[in-house]
Amino acid sequence: MRNRRLLFALFLCLAMVFGSVAWATEIMPLWDSCAMCAPDLYISGNTANCKLDVYAENSSDKITANIHLQKRNSRGNYTTQQSWTNQTGTGKLRFSATGSASSGESYRIKCDVVVDGSGGTDNITVYAYGN
Repeated sequence: MRNRRLLFALFLCLAMVFGSVAWATEIMPLWDSCAMCAPDLYISGNTANCKLDVYAENSSDKITANIHLQKRNSRGNYTTQQSWTNQTGTGKLRFSATGSASSGESYRIKCDVVVDGSGGTDNITVYAYGN
């Protein structure tokens, strides 16, 4: 009977340890605001169609974004091919532009967004990938 209690206590301890490990690996957002950032990249021939929509929690929040079209090199690293900096909006930001691309190459857009509102300032980085 004593061994069963000890075994049960050990089982509970292990369950709590593995339960906390599962909780720690849950995906969490990297920012606090309720801003929605939706990047999109579509490659068509030699044209990269880059888009970013940002919707802040409040209509008075200031939004600033820097968007970088990046090409993947043979080592797997990305280098910036073209940038659009200091794109601004209040409450929302809708960005759309085209850049040069090469067929068969891998690209991404890296979007660095700052949302400045009454609740503080959030720095958000999001990516969209395209081939």
